[in-house]
Amino acid sequence: MKGSSHLTLGIAAGVGIGLYTQAEPVTIGVFAVVGGVAGLFPDLDTNGLASNKITLSKSLIKMPLMIMGICVMLYSLFESFMAMKIDFQIWGGILIGGVMILLSSVITQKRMLSFTGVGIILGGIAVDMSYWIILVGIYIVIASFLPHRSYTHSIIGLVFFSVILYMAQEALNLEGLFIVGMVGYISHLIADMKWLPMNRRGVRLFAPIWNREF
Repeated sequence: MKGSSHLTLGIAAGVGIGLYTQAEPVTIGVFAVVGGVAGLFPDLDTNGLASNKITLSKSLIKMPLMIMGICVMLYSLFESFMAMKIDFQIWGGILIGGVMILLSSVITQKRMLSFTGVGIILGGIAVDMSYWIILVGIYIVIASFLPHRSYTHSIIGLVFFSVILYMAQEALNLEGLFIVGMVGYISHLIADMKWLPMNRRGVRLFAPIWNREF
């Protein structure tokens, strides 16, 4: 199934949960974003030309990386201004932000996901050791070296992502983020199963213990 279809399913899941729980319009919008992102996450195991069709494109990933680098640098400079000094931690933040900006301009499609994951890990470290952000980066780095529809499309990937969601919900104090993200991720796995006629391959939910495709 195409990335746009997974995105639509994830957004629909987020909106549906928001309406079911009678959430505020702003919260429903947040749920839609979370569901859409979660619906795309399993396909971060793709790279090369195919990634432009079934997951985030090169241009879409490079821009957020550049913006994140700029934000890390600005945050470090703001901390320096407030503290009225420049110490090692501030210089480290500026350096990390600069590296992220540099990577956004030189990375290739083949290793784009790997470098993006590393940049997110560094960003999570720079911003008060935000462990859920660090785990997102680790997920992306691992996924970038995996064959398509392998561990990100399994129970292992789902459990890993559930840990990220739980930690993010606690850190952001956003009730409902966990369940919306889980439903969005699961919708991707279900949509990639062989029971749908458009799928030539299924997903190995229980890999590596059981490699049968469902």
